Amino acid sequence: MRRLLFVTAFLPVLAMARDLRTREEIVVERILVDARVTDYDGDPITDLEVADFEVRIDGKRATIESVEWIPDTFEARVLAGLNEGKVDPETPIAPRGRMFIYFVQTDFARNSARVRGHLKFMDYVERMIESLDDEDRVAVFSFDSHLKFRLDFTSEKRDIIHAMRQAVLVDEPEWPPVVANPSLSRRLDRDEMRTFTTSDQALIHIANAARHIPGPKSMILFGWGLGHLSRGQVLMDAKYPIARRALEQARVTVFSLDTTDADYHDLEFGLNKAAKDTGGFYAKTHIFPQIAIDRLQRTLTGHYELEVRRPAGLRPGTHEIEVRVKRRGAHVMARSSFVDEPR
Repeated sequence: MRRLLFVTAFLPVLAMARDLRTREEIVVERILVDARVTDYDGDPITDLEVADFEVRIDGKRATIESVEWIPDTFEARVLAGLNEGKVDPETPIAPRGRMFIYFVQTDFARNSARVRGHLKFMDYVERMIESLDDEDRVAVFSFDSHLKFRLDFTSEKRDIIHAMRQAVLVDEPEWPPVVANPSLSRRLDRDEMRTFTTSDQALIHIANAARHIPGPKSMILFGWGLGHLSRGQVLMDAKYPIARRALEQARVTVFSLDTTDADYHDLEFGLNKAAKDTGGFYAKTHIFPQIAIDRLQRTLTGHYELEVRRPAGLRPGTHEIEVRVKRRGAHVMARSSFVDEPR
C-alpha cells in the first residue's frame, strides 16, 4: 500500500513536468524568411526540402524548423497538384492572389534619359499587367517631388494600366477611393505624404501602411535610382536603414526595374542594393526589356517559407541572415537581415 501511495503522489509531479516541457516548446520563437530559388535559366526550383537549405544568423548556423514551397500563380498551383482530388475538373482552384505594390519614380527635373526610358518601357509594362492572374491585386504609387498615391489594391487591369500611364505625369492626382481589405488608403495621409521628399521616406511610409496586411508583398520599383553621389561614390541616404527595416517587417520584397535609358548610371547602385537587401533582384530595361519582365514573372511564380528557430540569447537589434541552398546552380534570393524586437 505504501508503494502505491508513493507512485500516486508522484503522478501530479510528472504531469507538471510534462506541462512545463510543453510550455517551453510553445515559447520557442521562430523567424519567418521568404526565399526564392532559381536555376541557371532563371526558372524556379520547387522541390527543395529542409536538408537542402542552410541558414546562418550573424555567421552562425541556425536550425531550420520547416520549409514549404508556396506556389503563387494559378498555373504554379495546378503544376503543384493542388487541384487534385476534385471530382469536377471544371471546379476552379480557390483563389490565392499575389499582392503587388508598383512604385514609379518620375523625374521631377524631367531628365531626358529618365523620362525617355520610362515611356519606352510602358508598352512592356502594360503587357506585364495583362498577364497578371485574375486574383492578383496591385496598388500604384508615384514619386517626383513627393510621394503620390494613385491606386489602392485592385485586380482591375484597366485601372492599373491607367494609373501607370498617369504615373509619368508631374501632377497632383485625386485620392483613390477606399476599397475593401486589403487596403492601404486607410493608413495613408495625403497631407503627410506631401512632406516625404525623398524616395527613402516614401518607402518607409508605404511599408508601414502595408505592414498590417498579412503575407508577402512584392514591390516593383520602376525607377532611376536610390542614394546620392558624393565625392565620386554613391552613398545611401540617411533614412535608408529605416526604410530597409520597414520593408523587411512588412514582408515587402523589392524588385528594381531600372527604366533609365542608359547603359550605366551612378544611382543604379542604390536600386541594386535595395533589391538585394530585401530578397529581390535588379534588372535594366533599356535593352531587351522583355527579358527583364520574363525573369520577373518566372521568379514570382512562387516562394519558399522557411521557419528558422530564433537562437537563444539573441540580443534585440538588427542581425545578418544568410540563406544558402546546397545545390549546384541554385540562385537564392532572401532578405539579408532581420530585426529582433525587444521583449
